[in-house]
Amino acid sequence: MNPFVKRSTILLIFLFFLAASGISQISLGVRGGIYSTRIKDLNEGEYDVEFNGIPKMGYHVGIIGQVQIGPVLIQPELLYCDIRNDIEKGQDLTELEIKKIDLPVMLGYKLAALKIMAGPVASFVIDDTGDLPAYEGYDLVLAPATIGYQVGFGFDVSRLSLDFKYEGGLSQWFDSININGNVTEFDARPNQFLFSIGLFFNDR
Repeated sequence: MNPFVKRSTILLIFLFFLAASGISQISLGVRGGIYSTRIKDLNEGEYDVEFNGIPKMGYHVGIIGQVQIGPVLIQPELLYCDIRNDIEKGQDLTELEIKKIDLPVMLGYKLAALKIMAGPVASFVIDDTGDLPAYEGYDLVLAPATIGYQVGFGFDVSRLSLDFKYEGGLSQWFDSININGNVTEFDARPNQFLFSIGLFFNDR
């Protein structure tokens, strides 16, 4: 994705959150939490490097909106995420770090404090260590934008919001791998568990 388009998209969504604060039926707040990320390597050992499949912890922070129409809710979020996973080359181990913007939009059903949700999430990479500095001549090329999905449940009590979600990928996280100038396809998909705690600015 063109960097200008990426920045413009993020800015427009942020302005939407600001504008929404003037609408009484929409609640706005801040949130943060942790990721447990496992990147599943689908290359069947074809390359000298591979993800070891062990989950690692990361974090996310951002803003949350919520509109409720009867028992139905819509919950858009704008999150900065830092996720990590380990890559092996023989006995050597190095860490891939990905910094990205996530834009999940959850549709849910609310029963008292309990909510059950599902929806799409768009992700935009803003920085990564895919050049694998520990392995000379190796470069993982990440897809600049991906689409996934989230499902989960949560609890809203007064201004406090707790969410527990699972995230899976619907598109490849990587465009290719470059090994000493030889570029080939590289397929790996994430499995992520998220825990978030949020605080809304207004009573709901």
